[in-house]
Amino acid sequence: MGNKSLLLFAILWNENKLDNLQKVLEILEKKFGKVIKKTPDFSLSYSSYYEKEMGQGLKKSFFLMDYLIDKEESVSLKHYCMTLEDDFREKGGRTVNIDPVYLDEYQVVALSHKYKGSRIYIGKGVYGEMELLYHHGSFQPLLWTYLDYKENIPFFNEARKYFLEWMDNG
Repeated sequence: MGNKSLLLFAILWNENKLDNLQKVLEILEKKFGKVIKKTPDFSLSYSSYYEKEMGQGLKKSFFLMDYLIDKEESVSLKHYCMTLEDDFREKGGRTVNIDPVYLDEYQVVALSHKYKGSRIYIGKGVYGEMELLYHHGSFQPLLWTYLDYKENIPFFNEARKYFLEWMDNG
């Protein structure tokens, strides 16, 4: 089971550019299978980090895909998402921010191209950051876990059940 993981996307978009989100989701579903579950859309009320680039009125959601990846694909997956973001830029700024996330029996790992102390370098400008660790019957946040991951632990626990069923039946 160690190398296989379930694919999710953490997508941030400007609500005035909802058509771009829908186009991105169509592209992702063609490449990675259907979205089988998503969180309700939410605002990042605790952070204005992306507003300078993407404008006000940002929404985010986590999307669970019906797709398994090999963890070795992480670098190329992040690069693919960055290229897709570039395809939907307007006036130099992104209208969608697409972070691939993988989930296995024990971990929820977000992939980023930005370094910070809690991230581990994977290669070719890509870092992995464990956001949640499965312990005592549920995913648990870590010292550096972002609030949106903490607030959606029930969603990630459901995704874990789906992953384990898939692995048992596969």
